Amino acid sequence: MIGINVISPNEYPCLENLKQYKILHTKPEPVFDKLVAVSAKMLNVPLAMINFVDNYKVWGMSEQSESADLDTDQANNICSIAIQNDSLVKFETITKKPGLILNPMMLGELGIQFFASAVITTKGGLNVGSICIVDSQHRDFSSTEQKKLDWIASMVTAEMDKRIAVYEVA
Repeated sequence: MIGINVISPNEYPCLENLKQYKILHTKPEPVFDKLVAVSAKMLNVPLAMINFVDNYKVWGMSEQSESADLDTDQANNICSIAIQNDSLVKFETITKKPGLILNPMMLGELGIQFFASAVITTKGGLNVGSICIVDSQHRDFSSTEQKKLDWIASMVTAEMDKRIAVYEVA
């Protein structure tokens, strides 16, 4: 993306932390599928995604679109921006962001005009992914909606923590 840094300054610690969850290179899981479906319905958007970011790719853990490519190049994925922030990221009118309007996700068949994401943070306080919602329409994103998206991100983190608990017992 033009003029937007998508490489996290603490990328290596995040990547090492993410590996312990054994979530990269795995198939979508029903619990994550349900969380994206709830997100889309609750926030009235056509598409929600759960993504985890490694040093080269954004790994889609779950997405409603059956034909979607669940892993994409980090440099072209807007979700890479989300993990660099400790708070919600939103672009209510993407066409007003010069660094984003040339992105293939914005120009392609999705024609994204609105984007919001909440960061997924591990127990260790590292940002490793995001829950994202998108729409082909410009829209306002209220503080109530922002709280809902943050809540979903916390649910994703809780599900990830369950994975760690299972691996520690095994």
